[in-house]
Amino acid sequence: MILDPNPTPLVDPVRRFVLFTNAKCGGTTLKSWFFANLDLPALERRPLAFLRAFGPAFALRHLRRGRRNTLRGAALRDETAVRRMTNYYRAAFCQPALRAGIEDHFKVAVVRHPEDRLVSGFVDKFCGEDRDEPWVRAVVAAAGTDGAISFAQFLDYLERVDDPACDPHWRRQSYILDGRRIDAWVRLERLAEDFAAIGPRVGAAHLGVFERRLQSNRYDPALAAAAMTADMQALSSAEVVAWAEAHGGFPPKEAFLTDATRARIRRIYARDFALLPYDDA
Repeated sequence: MILDPNPTPLVDPVRRFVLFTNAKCGGTTLKSWFFANLDLPALERRPLAFLRAFGPAFALRHLRRGRRNTLRGAALRDETAVRRMTNYYRAAFCQPALRAGIEDHFKVAVVRHPEDRLVSGFVDKFCGEDRDEPWVRAVVAAAGTDGAISFAQFLDYLERVDDPACDPHWRRQSYILDGRRIDAWVRLERLAEDFAAIGPRVGAAHLGVFERRLQSNRYDPALAAAAMTADMQALSSAEVVAWAEAHGGFPPKEAFLTDATRARIRRIYARDFALLPYDDA
């Protein structure tokens, strides 16, 4: 069991639950819900209740200097503000709480089908706005050719890289879950339904945020036929970008998944397929 999992799970000391998430598994939506549900602004107006919930170390630090990070109103929908609050809260409260022990807390893990998550990671990071980030370029340099990388080459890289050296965006989800008791699984594909089932335990006042369908306009189902004439998993990331620009969007994620690539993904993420709640695993 990893003592300091990355990403650090979010701990709610009021309802006494822990929310485990991975990169490419709901991101800002989950964090925005968590802080709306926690409702720090209301707790800040009740210092004694705040102290009882969070303990003296965090309570005094937050009430003196940290409340400027508290999310209020429109800030709950501001990605930059949510990221800033998440980083602060994880370092100031969640990490010490995890080290102190939270075995009596209800543990929720939000997960995503490994195939869908991996294609999303490839398209978003190697073919999207993050493709020039140093941590993305490092993978391209290690596994690609001529400054680009294909989905097939990306799988080559994942077959070689060790878990600790693998970026959380494509590291196996079970890496931070191994050895932990998980009381409830929430599948990203059924986010609203799975959260509704545990609403009485984690709080139901803000679950409406999950009713909106999570989908990206960049993936166009109408392009499935056009993608059949191209070997998407063999195209370099630069060629995928050019294809998307020519067609006005990316094809459905299934266009990258041949029988051979599905088999490779199942080998790479064997532990995920064994642990996570997907019937086709």
